[in-house]
Amino acid sequence: MSRCGYSALNLDNVKFLRHNLCMAENIKFKLPYHHGALRDTLIDTAVLLLAEKGASSLSLREVAREAGVSHGAPAHHFGDKAGLLTAVAARGHEKLALRLQQGQTDTTLAKDRLRAAGEAYIRFAIERPAYFSVMFRHDLIDVTDVEHKSRSARSKDVLRGCIEELLEPAGVPESRIAATEVALWSLVHGFSSLWLAGNLGDITDSKLLSSLIDSTLGSLADEFSMR
Repeated sequence: MSRCGYSALNLDNVKFLRHNLCMAENIKFKLPYHHGALRDTLIDTAVLLLAEKGASSLSLREVAREAGVSHGAPAHHFGDKAGLLTAVAARGHEKLALRLQQGQTDTTLAKDRLRAAGEAYIRFAIERPAYFSVMFRHDLIDVTDVEHKSRSARSKDVLRGCIEELLEPAGVPESRIAATEVALWSLVHGFSSLWLAGNLGDITDSKLLSSLIDSTLGSLADEFSMR
């Protein structure tokens, strides 16, 4: 297993992902502790360490050391490692929902909104791999956590809303809408996972990524509406 949790990534790609993550999150490489914002600082630190080492190597003690706080601080705020990862996942779902919504602001047609949501999902996963690596890992997080349940439902609702907007006017039954939701989610989630693992090419090649996204999602709405 590589330092960032993806077996196909080399050290250069780890540095690339870490740099992009820090830029996207506006996080400094060495996080200062600001009194009154310790919980957020610990989550920020966990995100950076996840990008480097993956969830299996993350420890509360290391998070505390990197954040420059007492070793008991993470346990005080989150209880245990699962609690910290749950907080990371909850924040990830909040950011994903916002990204999905923002991706549709310049589109009006239902089919274009669906495609935009699909691309927003993929780009979120690729630009924020640390969040993506734990958001759907029920073996690592507490899925009964109220905050996590609320935020994960919100991100799913945005995707489902795009599908309903496209299919409901045509009288498509609920069972088919639900099946289409699973199919779309599987498509964009699978694409994201394959890209991050290096199975689709050089993960630093932005032109290749855009080309593959276009070819994958180009006729997405038409395909789903004909099923």
